[in-house]
Amino acid sequence: MWTDAGEYSDSGMDYYEQKYQELILKNLRQKAQALGLELIPISCSTECVS
Repeated sequence: MWTDAGEYSDSGMDYYEQKYQELILKNLRQKAQALGLELIPISCSTECVS
C-alpha cells in the first residue's frame, strides 16, 4: 500500500469535519461573489440560537 516506510497517522474525525466545513464555506463565498454579494461572519455569542 505504501511505497516507503512512513508511519500512518490518523488525523481523526475533528480534522475531517473542519476541512469539510472550510470547503462548504469556500463554496458559499464563491457563489455569493458570483451574485455580487459578500458573506459577513457574525459573532456566535450574540446571534446563535440555542
